[in-house]
Amino acid sequence: MTNKMKNQIKEFEKNVLYYEAARKQLDTYITTIYREFEVIENYNPINHIKTRIKTFESIVGKLKRKNKSISKENIEQLTDIVGARIIVDFVDNIYEIISKIKDNKNIKIIEEKDYIKSPKVSGYRGYHLIISMPISISGNTKDIYCEIQVRTTAMDFWATNEHKLNYKSKNQSLDYSEKWQDAAKKVWELDLSMNELYLENKEQESKSKDDISFSVLKSIDKINSLKKIGESYGR
Repeated sequence: MTNKMKNQIKEFEKNVLYYEAARKQLDTYITTIYREFEVIENYNPINHIKTRIKTFESIVGKLKRKNKSISKENIEQLTDIVGARIIVDFVDNIYEIISKIKDNKNIKIIEEKDYIKSPKVSGYRGYHLIISMPISISGNTKDIYCEIQVRTTAMDFWATNEHKLNYKSKNQSLDYSEKWQDAAKKVWELDLSMNELYLENKEQESKSKDDISFSVLKSIDKINSLKKIGESYGR
């Protein structure tokens, strides 16, 4: 290992404190959203959450793919060293989560990409946000970039396997790519079907609540009427 590489690793290790603090802060934000749905909304669309910090090796690999030198400045410009993946059950849940994240005044939205409405050529779908958070350590404050990905369980199943099989694959044939696109299309059709069932169920639950509320109001009206009749007899 060259001295230059050793120095770059040392610089990265210094910044790791900021990245670790950002990951913890991000985890707190998302956990708060999780609890907000449970306590206030009385249901929870989040299936599971995963946060991570890229390894130095992974960062070097990304910079090389971008044809950039390994420097402190280039590393700090990467927007996905700190990342979170939020997996939800249904397509509509994705937009519910995104809305909650945008409501948070402590984070700044830098960029957003809706790969659900405009999927990647590969067939990938999901919603990505690049955010910035101020992190203070020993009196020094840095704005740290973080990437948040929100997917359904079906989208995550496709994306995880596509990454696993394609990331280092030398099979770049058109037929192979078309198979992945076809698989993505089937996953999307399944997602749409499940989301339709979810919305139908949600509508039924809403109607049931309305019916209960209406019954309660009717009961209160009856009680008030009986009280009035009782009062008139008691005169």
